[in-house]
Amino acid sequence: MNWNARPLLRAAIVTALAASPAFGGFGQVVASFAAPAPRPTALAWADGYLYCFCEASPYLFWKIKPADGKSVGSFKFAKTGADTAGLAYDGRCFWAGNRVTDYIYRFEWGGSVASSFKAGWDFGQGLAWSGFHLWGDEKGRQWSHGYYQMRMDGSVVSSYTAINELYDLAWDGKNLWAPEYDTVEETYRIIAFRPPVGNLVGTFQPPAGEPRGATYDGSHLWLSTLADNGRLWKIDIASVGVAPASLGRVKTLFR
Repeated sequence: MNWNARPLLRAAIVTALAASPAFGGFGQVVASFAAPAPRPTALAWADGYLYCFCEASPYLFWKIKPADGKSVGSFKFAKTGADTAGLAYDGRCFWAGNRVTDYIYRFEWGGSVASSFKAGWDFGQGLAWSGFHLWGDEKGRQWSHGYYQMRMDGSVVSSYTAINELYDLAWDGKNLWAPEYDTVEETYRIIAFRPPVGNLVGTFQPPAGEPRGATYDGSHLWLSTLADNGRLWKIDIASVGVAPASLGRVKTLFR
């Protein structure tokens, strides 16, 4: 996917989102609180709780109450440890990748591994579960960053190219969301794009510096940022037209 290929369409969409009164709440912060540890880089939503990986020793996964940000549990997943990248939940198990070995693991809370596979590409920093497939992104090079739609065994269903670097991924039932970094302009933004065409359907500025993690709770987007020792943010995205309650094993457009 090359978003520069349709600059007029891209500009029209972004302008409409920014100017129309119908999108008054789009991108606005609903709630926020400090992360349980510095460097929160990946998020997932499961059974009413927010889950977060923090890339700071001792490199733990945290279970968090979304109402007040309090931690109610944590553990270290030995298979990924300090090299953990991405986090997703498929309705039964979690997924996380190791950005050094390029292995992606499916595991239960506590660390029991259900399955694993080695990505056939240079694994990046994001994972999302769409209800039928797993999405992951690639480290890539300047002007060439990939993201992939996979079956649970790692076989690639489809692949796409984006010109800017993507961090963690979130799926809202229709769109993929990601913090995006422009390596030339050295700027961040949060984007929503619709596979398989790749049309950009929304964008807004992150609430703080260095956004990394992303997940969807059925009505709102959650983001993590590294600035100010790490913070988690609940964001209004209803105006983009997300699918209601599109979590767990809900079937999606992708087959």
